[in-house]
Amino acid sequence: MRKQSKWVLRIFAVAASGALLFNTPSALANSLNDLKKEQQNIQEKKSSIQSNIKETETKIDTNESKIDQIMAQIQALDNEIMATEKSISAVLSEIEQTTTEIEALNASIAELEQKIADRDKLLKERIRAVQVSGGSVNYLDVLLGANSFVDFIDRFSAVNTLMEADRKILKEQAEDKAKLEEQTASLEKKLQEQEDSKAQLLSLKANLDNQKSSKGTLVDQLEAEQAKLLEDKEQMETEYEEVLNLDKEIQDKIVAEQKRQAEIARKAAEEKKKREAAERQRQQAASGSTTSIPEVSSGNWTKPASGRFTSGYGYRMHPIYGKGKMHYGIDIANSTGTPVVSAADGVVSYASPLSTYGNVIMVTHSIDGQTITSLYAHLSSIKVSVGQVVSKGQHIGAIGTTGNSTGPHLHFETHLGYWEGMASNSVNPLRYISL
Repeated sequence: MRKQSKWVLRIFAVAASGALLFNTPSALANSLNDLKKEQQNIQEKKSSIQSNIKETETKIDTNESKIDQIMAQIQALDNEIMATEKSISAVLSEIEQTTTEIEALNASIAELEQKIADRDKLLKERIRAVQVSGGSVNYLDVLLGANSFVDFIDRFSAVNTLMEADRKILKEQAEDKAKLEEQTASLEKKLQEQEDSKAQLLSLKANLDNQKSSKGTLVDQLEAEQAKLLEDKEQMETEYEEVLNLDKEIQDKIVAEQKRQAEIARKAAEEKKKREAAERQRQQAASGSTTSIPEVSSGNWTKPASGRFTSGYGYRMHPIYGKGKMHYGIDIANSTGTPVVSAADGVVSYASPLSTYGNVIMVTHSIDGQTITSLYAHLSSIKVSVGQVVSKGQHIGAIGTTGNSTGPHLHFETHLGYWEGMASNSVNPLRYISL
């Protein structure tokens, strides 16, 4: 941006120095046009920078909103992680309690296994005893082998006791084995459930940690982008400030250039005053009239043509369209060919046909630091060219009826600044001239 500013200023310096060296109407016009073009470029640059600043501010607000949303999500994840960690702690406490229970159960199982082993040993001994006695115990032979009734009763009681003991051993053995299987299955199921619960919670926590990490990474990216946007905005604001300063410099140069051109035009007019007076006299003689060119008034302005004042500035019934319409100038009627003069010292900025105006001349004046443009329309002839310096009262054209016109007359307008359309900066010409 600084390089561009220096380049623009160098261009201005070259344009200004060129105008001073050559001091010609075209050089003056080009110098001022260059300044105006550069001013327009700067205005466009200002608008572009302002648009970029607003766009960046919108992105900053959007990023800020995204960061707030993600931070809220991270907070929610933190709450979930804390709840999950609390659940994991509860499960670990349950596992610790279950471990204590398992130790007690293991002791019970060991005792039960010992009982089963002892019974297995006893049963094995009983089986061996049966095998030694021939493969089976005949309780009837035992009873019939009694020597007496008392011996029979003793033998019967012993047989019952032995049979009951065998049944009890078998029953207890079956019950203990079932109990062992039940306790073992219960232990395995409880351990599996706790391990499953622990694994699920650990998986959930890992997932939440990953989400939090991902969100944190996104926040880091957004914050980095936010910092870049803020840096860009600050840079654009600095650039805008530089453009503002440059705009002020160019505006000052434009004012100075207009004053310089006005001074050059004034001096040129003074140098040509006698010659122009002689020219006017010659034209008057040639036209056979001594009153066709109006007398030059004192002051900055003079009447642009002799004739009858037919229409003023403001709303009127339009003679062609037949309805109320704004009239942005005044009309002076006279015969075709009546001389038209420059209303003030200045530089010709336009001299050509223009739309419904017909043949048009525009003269840009710089009076007391104020730029004013006068317009002369419906001319039958144009006697000056663009860039030509003209003096107040100098013959520049002739009354006619070109363009949209109902008869020969001069349509005369004045605009503050430059002409940018009939309605732009238009003011009543009677502010400056007297009829």
